[in-house]
Amino acid sequence: MRMNKILLALLLLCLIQVSGQDTNGVQYQFSKEIFKTKYKKTYYESYNGVIESLNKNEWKFDDKVLRVYSNDTSLVAIFSKGIFYPEIIVGTETSKILTKSELDTMSTKRKVFYNLTRSDSLTIGNLVELEKLNPDFKTKRFLFWLFRIGFANPQECYFELRNENATKEMKISEFIENAKLTFYYAGTIII
Repeated sequence: MRMNKILLALLLLCLIQVSGQDTNGVQYQFSKEIFKTKYKKTYYESYNGVIESLNKNEWKFDDKVLRVYSNDTSLVAIFSKGIFYPEIIVGTETSKILTKSELDTMSTKRKVFYNLTRSDSLTIGNLVELEKLNPDFKTKRFLFWLFRIGFANPQECYFELRNENATKEMKISEFIENAKLTFYYAGTIII
């Protein structure tokens, strides 16, 4: 278990290096295209259940655990405040967690299918603001990589926050305080 956490941390550190590209870089190239072709403004409600803080990077939303890793700790509030939460990604249905003895009795194919359909634990890494794609100071756009149990590669995802009371001088932590999620798109698998 400890080795898995170390490997995940190393992977995330490597991925962060990719995030420092200019608007002509690969990151912005794909992001521009997504916001140009897939964008549809939708106001999402904030999470209305109990959010249990497990540690500085993990929260439990009912029966789903969300882990978030970012170099910018102020961005983590997007998740800890319930602006963005697991149900936006996987819906309300939760897969039943099987015990080790139940897993041991399953065929390899069934284990693979079980892991691919699990929705109880998600990890977000490489979370960055796409500052150069923000259309105005009241709107902020982001990119993150979504890691799911049973998948070797992460999925690149995009979202947008809007704060109608924002000012040009407002810090990101203040912006997040009254922000609403207005767009989410699950993009391509990173290979």
